Amino acid sequence: MIKRPFEQWLFEDVESVFHIDRVKNLPALVDWLTVPATLEPLPPKYEKIRTSLADNVEMWNEDELKMMFIALFLAEIDFNYLPYYKVFTQRYFALNTPEVEAAGKIEWLVATGKQTPKKPFFFLQEYKPEKNSSNDPLGQLLITMVDAQLLNGTPEQPLYGCYTIGRLWFFVVLQGSDYGVSRAYDATQTDDLGLMIQVLQKVKKYIHQMLNLPD
Repeated sequence: MIKRPFEQWLFEDVESVFHIDRVKNLPALVDWLTVPATLEPLPPKYEKIRTSLADNVEMWNEDELKMMFIALFLAEIDFNYLPYYKVFTQRYFALNTPEVEAAGKIEWLVATGKQTPKKPFFFLQEYKPEKNSSNDPLGQLLITMVDAQLLNGTPEQPLYGCYTIGRLWFFVVLQGSDYGVSRAYDATQTDDLGLMIQVLQKVKKYIHQMLNLPD
């Protein structure tokens, strides 16, 4: 029996214990990341927080990074679509199988439910600062996604997530026993941030499709 909190999982441990494999060019990830490039300037609301991140990312601690950039950025994307799904933060999840007991708080997720998350769709894990980041953010994200996959009971339905290290965002898809990880997107760069906005908006489209909701 393996007993370990979420924060102590390495990605290779998740691979080994749950028999999942990292796949290059995972079709579900490729589809998610396929968005049109744009040379248009960012809207002022995004440019303001992008500039703040660029000016401060090397100095911010974890909470400052969360409050001064991530929270503002995600609020603009707006993942709340009541009563069908909403954002939850700092929610406790527990994974229990005959071989594994693991538990921990999930930083940020989108799921059905009113007071407690029921069916998760999208995760953001780790608000690690530019310096002194610790543990394995990919491992921590994967163990939460495996937990959600077991909870949802639909392993072939893609689960979407991302983890952040300072200015860098990595997008992850888990589908069945395969997962894929994107390149690093630099949120201080106008082009990358423009792509990130479209990628995150696409998550809402996928959620609407899964719940048979209008676009």
